[in-house]
Amino acid sequence: MPQTFHRKKRGKKAPSKIGRIVIAVLLGAAILAAIVFLLVSVFGQKSEEQAVVDSVKTESPAPTESTDDYSRPVKNSPIQTTEESLDEALYSALAKIGAPKKNLKIRKAGQIEGLGKDLIEIKGDFSRALPMAMANHLIQSAWKSAGGEIVDCVENKLGKQITIHAGFGGITTRRIILVRDQKEPLSGKICLVIDDLGSLPLKDMRALIDIGIPFTASIMPFEPFTEEVYNALVAEDIEIIIHMPMEPEGYPKVDPGDKAIFVDLPPREVRRRIENAIARLPNAVGMNNHMGSKATTDRNTMTAFAEALANSGLFFIDSRTSVYTCAEEEVGKRGIPTTSQDGNIDVVDDTLAIARSFLDLALAAKESESGMLIVGHARPNTIVAIKRVLPTLKKWGVEFVSASEIISHRTTED
Repeated sequence: MPQTFHRKKRGKKAPSKIGRIVIAVLLGAAILAAIVFLLVSVFGQKSEEQAVVDSVKTESPAPTESTDDYSRPVKNSPIQTTEESLDEALYSALAKIGAPKKNLKIRKAGQIEGLGKDLIEIKGDFSRALPMAMANHLIQSAWKSAGGEIVDCVENKLGKQITIHAGFGGITTRRIILVRDQKEPLSGKICLVIDDLGSLPLKDMRALIDIGIPFTASIMPFEPFTEEVYNALVAEDIEIIIHMPMEPEGYPKVDPGDKAIFVDLPPREVRRRIENAIARLPNAVGMNNHMGSKATTDRNTMTAFAEALANSGLFFIDSRTSVYTCAEEEVGKRGIPTTSQDGNIDVVDDTLAIARSFLDLALAAKESESGMLIVGHARPNTIVAIKRVLPTLKKWGVEFVSASEIISHRTTED
């Protein structure tokens, strides 16, 4: 029988005691690392998300800056709802519809159930010239914008009176009664400044010149049509100010125009350009800035500008094309009558948007004894929108005045 050879299988050598310990340690470390990784992933993500939330709660957003659109910049901030902020918004809105706080009837109307505080009833009369729907909308919008809640609204007396229940969390804290019963509206003063005149020919500006209300014409001194527009305005006895071009942040991509005030100009040249502008428009009674978001934030430039303007006899209106402007401050230091604009009606070049903006700013004029200084531009849509809303504004008791009258009133107040 043939001999068969069988290869003897070699068994695996059992690991030593030390080897087993090393393997166990490595395996345990791997498991522990995996657990730690999972915990960090879960809780680390939550911490990061919470940090973002906390940063939103605690950090104040940077103020926005207008890029030479002549709209008054507003600092954005989170709504902080308090009883004071709600009342402030409410009384401001009531003043806009012609019911200022001094004319309101305010009384305690019992206790607020569950809060132990007084329910305050506020009653105000406003003009029949203002639609009830608009008054209702303004009051409710103001309260809600301040962080409050409208609990209920009841109309009675055939639309002549509404009762708004305002509060928060379903609880009424203010009962606002609006009565549409005044025969004569509460007047408000508006100064309408039209900028950029001189950049378009006289034929395009004729509708504005013949608009039939007092306004202040702001003419750019070194434009192609400056002279013909200026002569026409002088002939119509319309108040004129100089629309002085100044350097914007976007220069040279954004061009302010010929002989503008730049931050790198020496004081002597700043003075020379101001004097040339005045010589071109000798009937001007004041000046405001065209663009200038860079120039008006440079203190050295504004110091030179203020000193050049000091002996001119002109007043100055800061167009506030930057939240960081120091123009009004520097000019005021030299004793020059000065103020700043309160709003712009044509940030958006759309007829409907301009009309709405004009109406909103006109209502705000009823809040201020010194009136509102509003800016528009020499554009076709702006002129059309102004003509459309004029009958309504006159019905509301809005009075149009010149910039010099507003400046005089504000200077006297100061």
